[in-house]
Amino acid sequence: MTLRRQLTLIIATLFVLLFIGTFSINVHNTRAYLNDQLNSISQDMATSLGLTLSPYMADDDMVVVESHVNALYDSGYYREIVITDIDGKPLIERISTRPVEKVPAWFVRMFPLDTPQGESLIMSGWNQAGAVRVSAHPEFAYIRLWSTCVQSFYLFLIGFAILFGLVLVVLHYILRPLKAVQKQAEAISNKEYLIQTQMPWTLELRDVVSAMNMMSGKIRDIFSEQEASLERIRNAAYTDSTTGLANRTYFNMRLRHMIESGTDFEHGVLMFIEISHLIELNKQSGHLAGDTLLKGVSQLIKDRISTFPANEILLSRLSGATFAVAISGIPEKQAEEFANSLASDLSGLHEKGLTPFTDVGHIGLAFHTSQNLPELLSEADMALRAAQIKGPNAVHYHRNNIAGDFDSLTATQWISLLNKVIDEKRFTLLLQSVMMAEDPAVIRQQEVLLRIANDENKLIPASIFIPMIHHHGLTRALDKMIVTAVLEQLAKQENLAGNVSVNLMPASIQDPEFVTWLSSTLLSRPKLANRLLFELDDYGISQNLYAALNLQQAIASTGAGIGIDHFGRNITALSSLGALKPAYLKIDGSFIRNIDTNRDNQQFVELLVTMAHAQDILVIAESIENDNEMEMVRKLRVDGLQGYALHRPEVWISNIPESLK
Repeated sequence: MTLRRQLTLIIATLFVLLFIGTFSINVHNTRAYLNDQLNSISQDMATSLGLTLSPYMADDDMVVVESHVNALYDSGYYREIVITDIDGKPLIERISTRPVEKVPAWFVRMFPLDTPQGESLIMSGWNQAGAVRVSAHPEFAYIRLWSTCVQSFYLFLIGFAILFGLVLVVLHYILRPLKAVQKQAEAISNKEYLIQTQMPWTLELRDVVSAMNMMSGKIRDIFSEQEASLERIRNAAYTDSTTGLANRTYFNMRLRHMIESGTDFEHGVLMFIEISHLIELNKQSGHLAGDTLLKGVSQLIKDRISTFPANEILLSRLSGATFAVAISGIPEKQAEEFANSLASDLSGLHEKGLTPFTDVGHIGLAFHTSQNLPELLSEADMALRAAQIKGPNAVHYHRNNIAGDFDSLTATQWISLLNKVIDEKRFTLLLQSVMMAEDPAVIRQQEVLLRIANDENKLIPASIFIPMIHHHGLTRALDKMIVTAVLEQLAKQENLAGNVSVNLMPASIQDPEFVTWLSSTLLSRPKLANRLLFELDDYGISQNLYAALNLQQAIASTGAGIGIDHFGRNITALSSLGALKPAYLKIDGSFIRNIDTNRDNQQFVELLVTMAHAQDILVIAESIENDNEMEMVRKLRVDGLQGYALHRPEVWISNIPESLK
């Protein structure tokens, strides 16, 4: 029972008790007064009647005596009038048996009134001639008592209603700060740190609100400091201080993971961009001018790649004058066009006055097929040196035979191929289990992985087809196809272990039509929706947090949840996690690979887990490849484990010929 109801009940009970007490005292006093009045009236009338009848009794004129008695009795004010002789023998007797009218019988029984007799002697000279007894009728007293009680009741009821209404209004204003405190506490549990500015006038409640404000501020400061600490660790370990780009450590760690994962960089390009004459510029104009040029180059590259249709783009400053760009899932021709355009833009920095030299920089490209990281870095470096030999602002390509089956496809052919995949459902869905960290033999959830095939039923690498799907605006159709297939399969497999997570592309969550479709579809199948989780890429969230929040709100009532995939790749602001309220986040595999020997990654993951747990967010470590990595992340208190060391993907749904499974 709420405090408001308890106080209301107590006040109402006090009012009722007050009414009962007041009513009882009022009735008692009125009864006593009326009893006295009845006694006085009876006695006065007996005395008066005795004096009036004395002459007639002396003359023995009983007719006159009787007429007086009848006149008095007929008035209705008296219940009994008796005239007796000297021996007590009744001469005239008038007794009324008429019940009390105009008053409820139960009231008469509950509050009886005494009807005392008044007595007086009838004299004949100095001798007694008889006696008279008179009893007043209590009907009029009962009417008076009943009227008094009714009036008291209604007056009290009106007063009670008015005062009770005022009490409720006062309680509303007195207890309103408590409601605000409740909302503030709920907001804190939801990672929202509200401060109440309107203080209550009740001293005790003012103290409570002040304490809550202080606690909210302290918790907010603690999380802000933890977030700042995590950001400092990340920046110190993985960020170039001059440009804000990834440094060599992070670039090598991330690119190595992309290459060794087998899919993230199956077809990609590595570009080395080196700025010319940086040392001379620092000597002539100072390091500030050199830093300004480096920042200008950094911003130019970021602007050029911001709208580039690639699965993933990794940008870094490797050393003093050298930048690196790794682009996943890009055809050779498109990479060459991008490099040539970037070289042209670099030459424009001279015209903007950022450098006095017309030879601004050179670009070397190496395309990845099956090389390991050192080999790919070596090829990119050789291409850069070859570009520097060519002349100012030159570009050189280290050529390989890459992705030949798909590189020659035109835009029209790509659109036709992808539409066939969607229309004919030419795809395979695989499941990879995420295991419990406390018991790696138990499944926590399972992730859906997509594979598609071309007209010759040859599998298309994800690093190739995903950028093409984005580029040709087919993300909505593809994600609808996957979600529909997953729901249909879940309906058939009610005993499938754990929930199922489905990756949604950034373009889909930014599409209002897709979000509306997804929400209505899930609402129509609530039992299945409760088993679904939708993973959003960290980079996609950082690019459009509003779209992610809109999706979360749209599916909140369906029972489905959301998670963040590849967390740490772009560092979604931790302050936004409270608003997004994901069920879990997956730490990007580049931080997990070789974590058993990498102290920086251990420190980063440990602090990230602490902050996520403080916000009731589960943490999953992905891309675990061996037992050493698994044991380390378990020590760092992650909640889930995913990777080939625990479970390899297995075919779940397949519309591709058996030979390709």
